[in-house]
Amino acid sequence: MGIPRTVGAVVVVAGTPTPVYTGTVISAVSFYIRNGIATINLGNGNLPSNGYNPGPSFGATAGSGGIPGGQQVTLWGFATGTYFNGKVVSVIENDTNPGSFSFYFNHADVGSKASPTADTGKTAASPFQHFRAVRLECSQTLGTDLIYVGDLNVSSTKYFACLSLAGQLAVEIASENIPADRIFIDGTANGDSAQVSLIY
Repeated sequence: MGIPRTVGAVVVVAGTPTPVYTGTVISAVSFYIRNGIATINLGNGNLPSNGYNPGPSFGATAGSGGIPGGQQVTLWGFATGTYFNGKVVSVIENDTNPGSFSFYFNHADVGSKASPTADTGKTAASPFQHFRAVRLECSQTLGTDLIYVGDLNVSSTKYFACLSLAGQLAVEIASENIPADRIFIDGTANGDSAQVSLIY
């Protein structure tokens, strides 16, 4: 079938969609939104050189509907900027000195460059790998809790599989070109987890 790779346990925060696979995870320090552009600060020296990069834009301006061509970054786990959770955004600009990256985001202004809003949400440059299959299995420590599997809108009412020790233990998604970073999980309690295996 293919070469399996075990990612290990992916732990959720209840009510927050969490991707089952990403690149290197870097926590945010703060963010601000101005004129339809959001900027997330990762901290000085934390912006990697091989991700979070802008690319050519094809008619893209705030609100224009154009297609920004930069690196895609997955966002989740934001406590204050909860509107970022479960989003995959395209970088339009980065700045290595404060360690920040920016993207188009349709939202009212929040904070400013001089006074950003503190938040420790998670960010990860979306990986380029696609897989033949992705298998998720609920952790043996789940107890009576549930793990919901779906897309970036996954919740207790929006899911395509519900894993539990008393019901469906695992789900496998098979195809020829699966972007695992677009599969998200949620749980009924903080600390719930699913074991993830990827097959090339």
